[in-house]
Amino acid sequence: MKQILNHPFLLALILSLPLWVLLGNYIVAFIAALLISFLLSMYNALRILNRKKSGRQRADQSPEDIE
Repeated sequence: MKQILNHPFLLALILSLPLWVLLGNYIVAFIAALLISFLLSMYNALRILNRKKSGRQRADQSPEDIE
């Protein structure tokens, strides 16, 4: 799942099929799938950046700063 979050258009194509069945209109389903997939991709990218940023801050702290 992590790999597919890096490719939002592919995720949108996959999501559009079940949404087509639910919504009954492929154009609306594809637009909704695009929106959902890009939001999921942005969330994943921000989570990764936040993890790298917090890890870098911990590594930069000296033992004196921790006390």
